Amino acid sequence: MGHSRAYPVFRTTDGDAAYARARELCGLLAEVEEPIMVEALIGTPERVRRVAEVVPGAWFEDAEGETYDPWAEPAGAVRFPVWVCQEEAPREAELPFLRAVGDERASLCWRGTWPVPWAHPQYDGVQVTFHSDDVELDRAAGTHTVFLHVDKRCPAGQVREFLAPAGYEPLGEARIGW
Repeated sequence: MGHSRAYPVFRTTDGDAAYARARELCGLLAEVEEPIMVEALIGTPERVRRVAEVVPGAWFEDAEGETYDPWAEPAGAVRFPVWVCQEEAPREAELPFLRAVGDERASLCWRGTWPVPWAHPQYDGVQVTFHSDDVELDRAAGTHTVFLHVDKRCPAGQVREFLAPAGYEPLGEARIGW
């Protein structure tokens, strides 16, 4: 973490609109990696199991930092929320993951390469957070936010120039990204 800067570029109360804008921004990437990263903070054992069903190989950790097996019983000893992450989820898991998460804080991340001189494939990408305005999902919110990730050495002015033809502009200061 910490080598990219995440610029918020779209915020809405409509989850479908946020997802559509994130996918639109992905269309600006010169290359998009096939796997996506999914992440969520989940508050019930039932939802954790639903996520485990649609995102094979996901990592689960409870609020105390203990590894959590969603299929183990009893679930009563687990401290919620449970953090779930899969850094290499298949693309077809996007919508099933969002349905399984429901109204919990969640994030979808697509890594790729921007078609600009300052591109850096390790740090470029698009992220959409649901029910949070934070790249780390630390803050719950009634909104959904789309972030553009770039290398930390990329000047903010170049990000603005890149976004302008697509009708976007940063909504605020960059945040530390992945």
